[in-house]
Amino acid sequence: MPDHPARVLKLAVFGDPIAHSRSPELHRFFAAATGLSISYERIHARADELATKLHAFIAAGGHGANITVPHKQAVMAHCDQLSARAVRAAAVNTLARSDSGWLGDNTDGAGLLLDLQDKGVELTGAAVLIIGAGGATRGIVPALLDAGVGHIVVANRSAAKAQDLVQTLADSRVVASALKPGYGETFDLLIHATAAGHHNSALPLPEILSGHPYCYDLSYGTASHNFLHWAAQHGCRHCDGLGMLVAQAAESFKLWTDQTISPELRAALFRQLQQ
Repeated sequence: MPDHPARVLKLAVFGDPIAHSRSPELHRFFAAATGLSISYERIHARADELATKLHAFIAAGGHGANITVPHKQAVMAHCDQLSARAVRAAAVNTLARSDSGWLGDNTDGAGLLLDLQDKGVELTGAAVLIIGAGGATRGIVPALLDAGVGHIVVANRSAAKAQDLVQTLADSRVVASALKPGYGETFDLLIHATAAGHHNSALPLPEILSGHPYCYDLSYGTASHNFLHWAAQHGCRHCDGLGMLVAQAAESFKLWTDQTISPELRAALFRQLQQ
Protein backbone atom coordinates (compact mmCIF):
# COMPACT_ATOMS: atom_id res chain seq x y z
CA MET A 1 0.00 0.00 0.00
CA PRO A 2 2.78 2.54 0.70
CA ASP A 3 3.98 1.93 -2.90
CA HIS A 4 0.64 3.19 -4.24
CA PRO A 5 0.12 6.70 -2.93
CA ALA A 6 -3.12 7.07 -4.89
CA ARG A 7 -4.67 4.34 -2.72
CA VAL A 8 -6.19 6.22 0.23
CA LEU A 9 -8.24 4.28 2.76
CA LYS A 10 -11.46 6.14 3.50
CA LEU A 11 -12.31 5.80 7.20
CA ALA A 12 -14.75 7.46 9.61
CA VAL A 13 -16.34 7.37 13.04
CA PHE A 14 -20.13 7.50 13.45
CA GLY A 15 -21.85 8.69 16.61
CA ASP A 16 -24.20 11.09 18.36
CA PRO A 17 -22.58 13.22 19.72
CA ILE A 18 -19.37 13.04 17.70
CA ALA A 19 -17.54 16.38 17.88
CA HIS A 20 -15.56 15.20 20.93
CA SER A 21 -14.12 12.14 19.18
CA ARG A 22 -10.34 11.94 18.95
CA SER A 23 -10.44 8.91 16.67
CA PRO A 24 -9.28 10.87 13.60
CA GLU A 25 -6.17 11.96 15.50
CA LEU A 26 -5.40 8.40 16.59
CA HIS A 27 -5.71 6.79 13.19
CA ARG A 28 -3.81 9.54 11.41
CA PHE A 29 -0.98 8.94 13.91
CA PHE A 30 -1.02 5.19 13.18
CA ALA A 31 -1.12 5.82 9.42
CA ALA A 32 1.85 8.19 9.56
CA ALA A 33 3.82 5.70 11.64
CA THR A 34 3.13 2.83 9.24
CA GLY A 35 3.48 4.76 5.99
CA LEU A 36 -0.15 4.40 4.93
CA SER A 37 -2.46 6.99 3.37
CA ILE A 38 -5.88 7.45 4.95
CA SER A 39 -8.68 9.95 5.21
CA TYR A 40 -10.66 9.88 8.45
CA GLU A 41 -13.72 11.97 9.28
CA ARG A 42 -16.29 12.36 12.02
CA ILE A 43 -19.85 11.67 10.87
CA HIS A 44 -22.67 12.84 13.09
CA ALA A 45 -25.58 10.42 12.80
CA ARG A 46 -28.75 10.38 14.85
CA ALA A 47 -30.48 7.02 15.26
CA ASP A 48 -32.83 7.72 12.35
CA GLU A 49 -29.92 8.77 10.11
CA LEU A 50 -27.50 5.89 10.69
CA ALA A 51 -28.61 3.69 7.79
CA THR A 52 -28.67 6.55 5.28
CA LYS A 53 -25.27 7.88 6.31
CA LEU A 54 -23.68 4.43 6.29
CA HIS A 55 -24.95 3.83 2.75
CA ALA A 56 -23.62 7.22 1.66
CA PHE A 57 -20.25 6.38 3.20
CA ILE A 58 -20.13 3.10 1.26
CA ALA A 59 -21.08 4.86 -1.98
CA ALA A 60 -18.23 7.31 -1.42
CA GLY A 61 -15.73 4.44 -1.11
CA GLY A 62 -15.76 3.88 2.64
CA HIS A 63 -13.37 1.14 3.73
CA GLY A 64 -13.79 1.04 7.50
CA ALA A 65 -15.50 2.79 10.37
CA ASN A 66 -15.59 3.10 14.11
CA ILE A 67 -18.99 3.15 15.81
CA THR A 68 -19.54 4.97 19.07
CA VAL A 69 -22.51 5.84 21.30
CA PRO A 70 -25.38 5.25 20.84
CA HIS A 71 -25.13 2.99 17.78
CA LYS A 72 -23.10 -0.04 18.89
CA GLN A 73 -26.11 -2.34 18.98
CA ALA A 74 -28.20 -0.80 16.21
CA VAL A 75 -25.37 -1.01 13.70
CA MET A 76 -25.42 -4.81 13.90
CA ALA A 77 -28.46 -4.77 11.62
CA HIS A 78 -26.25 -3.30 8.89
CA CYS A 79 -23.51 -5.96 9.13
CA ASP A 80 -23.23 -8.81 6.66
CA GLN A 81 -20.85 -10.75 8.92
CA LEU A 82 -20.00 -10.59 12.63
CA SER A 83 -16.80 -11.58 14.39
CA ALA A 84 -17.00 -14.04 17.27
CA ARG A 85 -16.39 -11.30 19.83
CA ALA A 86 -19.08 -9.08 18.28
CA VAL A 87 -21.55 -11.96 18.46
CA ARG A 88 -20.68 -12.63 22.07
CA ALA A 89 -20.94 -8.97 23.04
CA ALA A 90 -24.02 -8.36 20.87
CA ALA A 91 -22.45 -5.01 20.03
CA VAL A 92 -20.19 -3.64 17.28
CA ASN A 93 -17.67 -0.79 17.47
CA THR A 94 -15.71 -1.45 14.24
CA LEU A 95 -16.80 -2.02 10.64
CA ALA A 96 -14.52 -3.30 7.88
CA ARG A 97 -15.64 -3.38 4.25
CA SER A 98 -15.08 -6.46 2.08
CA ASP A 99 -16.47 -7.81 -1.18
CA SER A 100 -19.24 -9.49 0.80
CA GLY A 101 -20.23 -6.34 2.71
CA TRP A 102 -19.60 -5.07 6.22
CA LEU A 103 -17.79 -7.17 8.82
CA GLY A 104 -18.76 -6.06 12.31
CA ASP A 105 -16.22 -6.50 15.10
CA ASN A 106 -15.83 -5.33 18.69
CA THR A 107 -12.41 -4.16 19.88
CA ASP A 108 -13.58 -2.48 23.11
CA GLY A 109 -12.90 -5.42 25.39
CA ALA A 110 -9.40 -6.00 24.07
CA GLY A 111 -8.66 -2.30 24.44
CA LEU A 112 -9.88 -2.19 28.03
CA LEU A 113 -7.83 -5.21 29.08
CA LEU A 114 -4.66 -3.78 27.56
CA ASP A 115 -5.16 -0.49 29.39
CA LEU A 116 -5.97 -2.10 32.74
CA GLN A 117 -2.88 -4.27 32.34
CA ASP A 118 -0.78 -1.17 31.62
CA LYS A 119 -2.16 0.43 34.80
CA GLY A 120 -1.44 -2.60 36.97
CA VAL A 121 -5.09 -3.37 37.82
CA GLU A 122 -5.41 -6.99 38.96
CA LEU A 123 -8.43 -8.71 37.44
CA THR A 124 -8.06 -12.32 38.56
CA GLY A 125 -10.86 -12.98 41.02
CA ALA A 126 -11.89 -9.32 41.07
CA ALA A 127 -15.36 -8.13 42.03
CA VAL A 128 -16.52 -5.66 39.37
CA LEU A 129 -19.41 -3.19 39.36
CA ILE A 130 -20.37 -1.66 36.00
CA ILE A 131 -22.74 1.32 35.87
CA GLY A 132 -24.67 1.20 32.59
CA ALA A 133 -26.00 -1.59 30.39
CA GLY A 134 -25.59 -0.24 26.86
CA GLY A 135 -23.38 -1.19 23.95
CA ALA A 136 -20.18 -0.12 25.71
CA THR A 137 -20.86 -2.53 28.58
CA ARG A 138 -21.73 -5.35 26.17
CA GLY A 139 -18.35 -4.84 24.51
CA ILE A 140 -16.26 -5.17 27.67
CA VAL A 141 -17.99 -7.79 29.82
CA PRO A 142 -16.91 -10.85 27.77
CA ALA A 143 -13.28 -9.71 27.88
CA LEU A 144 -13.44 -9.19 31.66
CA LEU A 145 -14.87 -12.69 32.06
CA ASP A 146 -12.09 -14.14 29.93
CA ALA A 147 -9.57 -12.27 32.09
CA GLY A 148 -10.75 -14.25 35.12
CA VAL A 149 -12.76 -11.78 37.19
CA GLY A 150 -14.67 -13.30 40.07
CA HIS A 151 -18.03 -11.76 39.28
CA ILE A 152 -19.65 -8.71 37.69
CA VAL A 153 -22.69 -6.71 38.80
CA VAL A 154 -24.23 -4.71 35.94
CA ALA A 155 -26.28 -1.88 37.45
CA ASN A 156 -28.61 0.27 35.39
CA ARG A 157 -31.48 2.69 35.92
CA SER A 158 -33.59 0.12 34.08
CA ALA A 159 -32.99 -3.21 35.78
CA ALA A 160 -34.80 -4.88 32.86
CA LYS A 161 -32.17 -3.60 30.41
CA ALA A 162 -29.40 -4.91 32.65
CA GLN A 163 -31.18 -8.26 32.90
CA ASP A 164 -31.47 -8.45 29.12
CA LEU A 165 -27.69 -8.03 28.84
CA VAL A 166 -27.08 -10.70 31.46
CA GLN A 167 -29.34 -13.14 29.66
CA THR A 168 -27.46 -12.51 26.42
CA LEU A 169 -24.13 -13.28 28.06
CA ALA A 170 -25.42 -16.40 29.83
CA ASP A 171 -22.59 -16.55 32.38
CA SER A 172 -23.35 -17.20 36.07
CA ARG A 173 -20.66 -14.72 37.10
CA VAL A 174 -22.70 -11.80 35.74
CA VAL A 175 -25.78 -10.53 37.57
CA ALA A 176 -28.11 -7.60 36.90
CA SER A 177 -29.21 -4.92 39.31
CA ALA A 178 -31.08 -1.65 39.46
CA LEU A 179 -29.05 1.28 40.78
CA LYS A 180 -29.46 1.45 44.53
CA PRO A 181 -27.74 3.01 47.55
CA GLY A 182 -25.61 0.01 48.46
CA TYR A 183 -24.68 -3.47 47.27
CA GLY A 184 -23.53 -5.05 50.50
CA GLU A 185 -20.08 -5.89 49.22
CA THR A 186 -16.72 -4.36 48.43
CA PHE A 187 -15.81 -4.02 44.77
CA ASP A 188 -12.29 -4.06 43.39
CA LEU A 189 -13.14 -2.29 40.14
CA LEU A 190 -15.90 0.20 39.36
CA ILE A 191 -16.49 1.01 35.69
CA HIS A 192 -18.68 3.91 34.58
CA ALA A 193 -20.16 3.02 31.19
CA THR A 194 -23.10 5.41 30.71
CA ALA A 195 -23.22 8.26 28.19
CA ALA A 196 -24.31 10.79 30.83
CA GLY A 197 -21.05 12.70 30.65
CA HIS A 198 -21.50 13.31 26.93
CA HIS A 199 -24.85 15.02 27.47
CA ASN A 200 -24.06 17.00 30.64
CA SER A 201 -26.58 14.82 32.46
CA ALA A 202 -26.44 13.97 36.14
CA LEU A 203 -24.34 10.86 36.65
CA PRO A 204 -26.23 7.85 38.03
CA LEU A 205 -23.90 7.46 41.01
CA PRO A 206 -25.67 6.73 44.28
CA GLU A 207 -23.61 6.11 47.41
CA ILE A 208 -22.57 2.65 46.39
CA LEU A 209 -19.00 2.43 47.56
CA SER A 210 -17.64 0.22 50.26
CA GLY A 211 -13.87 0.30 50.27
CA HIS A 212 -11.85 1.93 47.51
CA PRO A 213 -12.25 0.25 44.12
CA TYR A 214 -10.22 1.33 41.12
CA CYS A 215 -12.59 3.69 39.26
CA TYR A 216 -12.50 3.64 35.46
CA ASP A 217 -14.57 5.79 33.10
CA LEU A 218 -14.95 4.40 29.60
CA SER A 219 -15.32 8.00 28.38
CA TYR A 220 -12.43 10.44 28.20
CA GLY A 221 -11.85 14.16 28.26
CA THR A 222 -14.62 16.46 29.45
CA ALA A 223 -17.19 13.64 29.44
CA SER A 224 -15.28 11.84 32.19
CA HIS A 225 -14.61 14.80 34.49
CA ASN A 226 -17.63 14.45 36.77
CA PHE A 227 -17.07 10.76 37.39
CA LEU A 228 -13.35 11.18 38.02
CA HIS A 229 -14.07 14.05 40.43
CA TRP A 230 -16.55 11.81 42.24
CA ALA A 231 -13.97 9.01 42.44
CA ALA A 232 -11.33 11.40 43.81
CA GLN A 233 -13.75 12.61 46.47
CA HIS A 234 -14.13 9.00 47.60
CA GLY A 235 -10.36 8.48 47.79
CA CYS A 236 -10.21 6.06 44.87
CA ARG A 237 -7.54 5.62 42.24
CA HIS A 238 -9.09 6.53 38.94
CA CYS A 239 -8.57 7.14 35.23
CA ASP A 240 -10.50 7.93 32.10
CA GLY A 241 -10.77 5.76 29.00
CA LEU A 242 -8.08 7.45 26.90
CA GLY A 243 -5.73 4.46 27.17
CA MET A 244 -8.55 2.13 26.19
CA LEU A 245 -9.36 4.39 23.25
CA VAL A 246 -5.79 4.10 21.98
CA ALA A 247 -5.66 0.32 22.47
CA GLN A 248 -9.01 -0.44 20.84
CA ALA A 249 -8.10 1.89 17.96
CA ALA A 250 -4.92 -0.11 17.39
CA GLU A 251 -7.09 -3.24 17.09
CA SER A 252 -9.37 -1.50 14.57
CA PHE A 253 -6.42 -0.23 12.55
CA LYS A 254 -5.03 -3.75 12.32
CA LEU A 255 -8.39 -5.03 11.07
CA TRP A 256 -8.44 -2.44 8.28
CA THR A 257 -4.76 -2.54 7.27
CA ASP A 258 -3.14 -5.76 8.62
CA GLN A 259 -0.65 -3.48 10.40
CA THR A 260 0.14 -4.36 14.02
CA ILE A 261 0.62 -1.36 16.31
CA SER A 262 3.40 -2.03 18.83
CA PRO A 263 3.03 -1.28 22.57
CA GLU A 264 5.75 1.34 22.16
CA LEU A 265 3.77 3.11 19.45
CA ARG A 266 0.62 2.99 21.56
CA ALA A 267 2.53 4.50 24.47
CA ALA A 268 3.93 7.27 22.27
CA LEU A 269 0.43 8.17 21.06
CA PHE A 270 -0.95 8.11 24.61
CA ARG A 271 1.75 10.56 25.73
CA GLN A 272 0.98 12.83 22.77
CA LEU A 273 -2.75 12.84 23.57
CA GLN A 274 -2.08 13.83 27.18
CA GLN A 275 -0.10 16.95 26.21
